[in-house]
Formats: sequence, structure tokens, C-alpha cells
Amino acid sequence: MTDRAVSATVNYALNLAVATLLIAGLLTATGGLVEDQRREAARTELSVVGQRLASDLQTADRLVRAGGETVAVESPLPERVAGVSYTVTVGSNELVLETTHPEVTVRVSFAAATAVEETTVSGGAVTIVRVDGGTGDRLEVRP
Repeated sequence: MTDRAVSATVNYALNLAVATLLIAGLLTATGGLVEDQRREAARTELSVVGQRLASDLQTADRLVRAGGETVAVESPLPERVAGVSYTVTVGSNELVLETTHPEVTVRVSFAAATAVEETTVSGGAVTIVRVDGGTGDRLEVRP
């Protein structure tokens, strides 16, 4: 007669263990899916931000070539993409936008006749200014 009480307890413990394993498996499987979605969202947003900054650099380039004495183009970029901060490395004809978690790197090319100062800035609003150097005009991206 005492075997029935043990049977109910063992049955309850086994059901609890199986339910725990199923929930853990579900969370593990969906965790990877969420990370992939976050990475793709960051890549898409970085691409849009890069295109916007490239367009603003080309606008500043046209203003300098049109003879603008003082050129300052404000580019209101977001401080974060997909919930994380990012950096923009400005090269002579390419922008490299990066996040660290998730690790995403996006490269955006642009064409400018005016030389562009190589620099790295954090995400957020930037200003593109004309700098009159000894060797000619150049554009600089400033936070």
C-alpha cells in the first residue's frame, strides 16, 4: 500500500523534469534566432546611416566646389542602432560603420573631389566642415 504514494511523487518529479527540459530547449533555440534578427537589424540600420552620411559628405563636397567659403553640413545620425552604440571610421572614399555586440561591420563607398580627413567618431550627430589646409581644402567629420 505504501508504493502508491511514491508512484505519484516520482510521476510528478518526472513531469517537472520533462517540462523543464522542453522549456530550456525552446529558450535555447529562440535565443539564437533573436541574436540573428538583432544582427540583421544592426546591419540594415548601419547601412542606412552610412548612406545618409555619405550623401551629406557629397553635399559638403559640392558646396566646397561651388566656392563656399564656410561649409558646415550637419548630419543628425542616431546615437544607437538596434539598441547598441556604433563607430564610424571615415576614410578618403569609404565609411566603415561598426558595432561590437553583435559584431557587425558595414562599408559604404562615396565619391568626393575634395579630400576627406580620415577620422573615427562615435555614433550620434556629426558636422561635416570645410577645413582650409595649406595644401588645399579638405572635409572633416566632427562629433
